Amino acid sequence: MRRVDALDGLRAIALLMVIAYHLDKGVFPAGHWGVMVFFVLSGYLITRLLTREIDDTGGVDLRTFYAKRAVRLYPALLIMCVALVALGLDWRRTLPALGQYANYARIAGADLGVLTHTWFLAVMAHFYLLWPIVMARIPKRRRIAVVGTLFALAVVWRVVAIAVMSPGWVYNATDTNAAALLAGCLLAVVRPRSWRFAGLAIPALAVGMVLPVFGEQGAAFFWGGFAAIALGVLAVQYAVQGAGWMGAPVMGWIGEISYGLYLWHYVFLTVGVGAIPTLIISTALATASYYLIEKPAPRWVGLARSRRDERSARRELAGSKR
Repeated sequence: MRRVDALDGLRAIALLMVIAYHLDKGVFPAGHWGVMVFFVLSGYLITRLLTREIDDTGGVDLRTFYAKRAVRLYPALLIMCVALVALGLDWRRTLPALGQYANYARIAGADLGVLTHTWFLAVMAHFYLLWPIVMARIPKRRRIAVVGTLFALAVVWRVVAIAVMSPGWVYNATDTNAAALLAGCLLAVVRPRSWRFAGLAIPALAVGMVLPVFGEQGAAFFWGGFAAIALGVLAVQYAVQGAGWMGAPVMGWIGEISYGLYLWHYVFLTVGVGAIPTLIISTALATASYYLIEKPAPRWVGLARSRRDERSARRELAGSKR
């Protein structure tokens, strides 16, 4: 799949929204919309990868897919958990994060403390587990219809859940966040050519995240999630259409270290480190995590492409553009 630098930029924007929310919920009451944007983006990227593999090979290599996702999620997370245990955290507090059930542990009332934010990783892990199995069984000619139906059902369920389920369930559960993930999946199979108004997404997200109405108090906190999903879809499409500024090197760099930055910033904020020191320290740790752990990890387990494979892939891509 052709790399789109602006999608790294969008990942950076989503992360910065979340960090802003954690820094000051009073100033950025809807910064949590960044999570929805990231769900949409993840659904889009994973579905594009899966459709490419299915179309090229006729199926999905589940073992390789799961191995790649595990290598993406676990090394940095494990290092962080080990560091926290070494600093005095009860090792049992790390089990929901490492077991990828932090979201449902949080719903059940568990106090995850410095690992509260790992609920998001649990949702992603559940998506990674289930979606390739689903995609492998959808006939190519029926992708839009099937994924569209699943998305519609997920939206309906989120509406019902807002009315009948607890706020904790609506916010944390995998099933209620499936609407955002499937919105990205649907965009990936529809792949519209161009939306002139897609560029409005980023300004709209910037405005929306500072509106008090979408803060934690009141129903708008949850209903606003639908606005975040819609803007996330527009933002992904805007990036794919070629939002040049989102592909700037600094945006790409933040996107690359975004996972480590997400993991570490919340830890320091939770223990009372100030905003500026948190940003400095967590950025340094995220950079080290990316270059020393996350980037080389696929090579450690034999999942990275060889240089010959990379050259072959580039030649194939170049030939497809002719």
